[in-house]
Amino acid sequence: MTTIPSHPLTETELLLLTTPDDTEEAPWMPMPDWQWRTIALLVAMLRRHALEHGRRWYVVGELKVSMPREEAPCELDLAPDLLVAMAADAERSSWNVRLEGVPPALVLEVMTEESRRRDTEEKPALYDAMGVAEYVIFAPQRRDGGPALFGYRRGPREGWVPWQADLEGRLRSEVLEGLRCYPEGNRLRLLDPAGVPLPTEEELLQREIAARQLMERQAEIEALAREAAERHAARELEARELAARQAARDATARAAAERDAAEAHAEVRRLRALLGGSSEQARASNQPQPA
Repeated sequence: MTTIPSHPLTETELLLLTTPDDTEEAPWMPMPDWQWRTIALLVAMLRRHALEHGRRWYVVGELKVSMPREEAPCELDLAPDLLVAMAADAERSSWNVRLEGVPPALVLEVMTEESRRRDTEEKPALYDAMGVAEYVIFAPQRRDGGPALFGYRRGPREGWVPWQADLEGRLRSEVLEGLRCYPEGNRLRLLDPAGVPLPTEEELLQREIAARQLMERQAEIEALAREAAERHAARELEARELAARQAARDATARAAAERDAAEAHAEVRRLRALLGGSSEQARASNQPQPA
């Protein structure tokens, strides 16, 4: 049973007392495909970034967040499109601010025309009352010419204040340790503090596929190079064998020529010797005999 307050309600107290829960039947809760893809992309990037850098971040999308209602015994249930809490990354069925002891540090809503009034008029006050440090609103399909990326956060002195993108259309998050978010069509992307874009799962997969294809191509090139080298080595070996056989044939031919030449020289000497002997005999027979 609702307790009737004994004092005039502030606007925030009245809102907390009367605002409906986020439920699947609410007109702002059905989600188009592009909205779901944006949320899934952000959750994956933030979870991977937290894991790679050892951050104690609990990152989840579409989780029920319960907070006490002022002047009412029941709790208010909200379902931000994305939340980041400084807590262990354990599976939860909901985030209860009273039981957890702290509110989410950052919440994000991807605004559609159906959720516009809820996201821009009611939820800033609700998340302020909850104690959220940063509230990001991403509205890539708004038609009134307003910014696609804006929100609210706690200033150093002013408390809960509007949060505007910088001249490059980016919001720099203190909760996320300097990560900057920026629109890219219907998607919301992230830059690390050095200005390097955080890759999506699809981009990482494409890089992995490209790296694998490059390795396969390099392996093919190396295999072709080995085959070419083997063919070249085989041709060189064949050429050396041919040269060796030719050298052997040349050596054999030279030896035969030298043998033939030696035999010819020997025959000439023999013939000369024979001719010389005949001449001596002829001269001797032509000399006169003594009387």
